[in-house]
Amino acid sequence: MDGNFQPIERAPAYMKVFRAIEEKISDGALKDGAHLPTEAELCAQFGVTRSTVREGLRLLEQTGLIVRGPAKKFFIKRPAASDIAAAASKSFALGGVTFSEVFDALATMYPEAARLASKRLAKADIAEIKKVGDHLKAARDNDHEATVAGAVEFFQLIAKGLDNRVMLAMLQSLNLMIGESLRQVIAKAPKAKDRILNAQGKLVEAFERRDADLAADWMRKHIADLKRGYDVAKVDMDAAIL
Repeated sequence: MDGNFQPIERAPAYMKVFRAIEEKISDGALKDGAHLPTEAELCAQFGVTRSTVREGLRLLEQTGLIVRGPAKKFFIKRPAASDIAAAASKSFALGGVTFSEVFDALATMYPEAARLASKRLAKADIAEIKKVGDHLKAARDNDHEATVAGAVEFFQLIAKGLDNRVMLAMLQSLNLMIGESLRQVIAKAPKAKDRILNAQGKLVEAFERRDADLAADWMRKHIADLKRGYDVAKVDMDAAIL
């Protein structure tokens, strides 16, 4: 057996700047909204050149951990759940995630999300969810984009009402992919809007009654109906969504 080790790669100085600041953001030493020292101060603290500091800051800005404010100051910006979701869904899309994979995730995660929502949604959350149905009812039957928007927003508000940032980021990422798949299904599925409105109405009733089992059951039915829409539209389940 070869007992030799490979040389250790040395990280560029700007990457060390990036990682040092990133670590302080991650462990909470640098709070959301706090501003970083000036470039000159960072150069002195790290003992590096201004170009090295600028490259480290550029990478932090690209990663979304800092934002440029007035007077050339940088402020800490912890990623919101929506930022994490958008980045994750984009990565999944670039990775070629399929209709089948999205459906499996939907069928696994959302019935339990609905069960939890029945216990956690506030009255104001349920009222907001009802408005989604009202807007969808008012939309034209052939306005497929409005139907997609109504379906996705319904899921988004359920995720938001769970009051759990980890689940919110995960579910919102899935919601964004739901939208892309629905755009290819709804136009070809008969009475898609009516079936979505019916399922949404039943789910709202379950939420109002705080009936966890009923909420989970109707969410399973809602997702099963989406699968039938895939079948009617003759969607290749192994095809990439985007």
